[in-house]
Amino acid sequence: MSKGPTDDDRSRTRLNITLYAATVLLACLAVALGVLIYDARGEQIDGVDVVPGAGQDVGRGIVQAVPAADADEQERTAAQLKAASEMVTSFVNFDHKEPDRTINAVQERSTGEFLKQYNEGVSGLKELAAEAQSTMQASVVWSGLVAGDDDSATVIVATTGSVTNKTTEFKKEARNYRIQVELVLEKGRWLTSDLQYVELG
Repeated sequence: MSKGPTDDDRSRTRLNITLYAATVLLACLAVALGVLIYDARGEQIDGVDVVPGAGQDVGRGIVQAVPAADADEQERTAAQLKAASEMVTSFVNFDHKEPDRTINAVQERSTGEFLKQYNEGVSGLKELAAEAQSTMQASVVWSGLVAGDDDSATVIVATTGSVTNKTTEFKKEARNYRIQVELVLEKGRWLTSDLQYVELG
């Protein structure tokens, strides 16, 4: 008799869904902020640049100007998003004929317990991929920073792509993923310390 989902499983699912929702919300806010900044005309109040309409009631709340992040924070966020996107790109692109290309790319971008677990599973990964003759091609469509500071970050990355293997009778089948990446800064590089698929629904 198979075990049902544990409390930890349900808790992780709820957490993943919450993180995804937060990322979507942040993306919407970023788009809204971008529109406001694009529409700015250089108006100032007390010597501070503001967005036209700031302080006006628009029916669902008061328009408020949001200050831009400083240059260091913007550069750090860009580096975190880039590192997560590169990691996921390496992770989800796999060719059973050239497994070491994916494996080496993932290893180079990993650290800590995640790297240890990945290394332990490499031989099994090669065997399964060879047996199934599996190939996956995918690309990143967006990434969003959930949380980040000077030495760590949580990023969710969305991919779209396809897979072919014996099960699909070597016909392409769509595969779209949301992947949560935990990053840490080590010797000037953002490396992946954990990676997991985000469950939706």
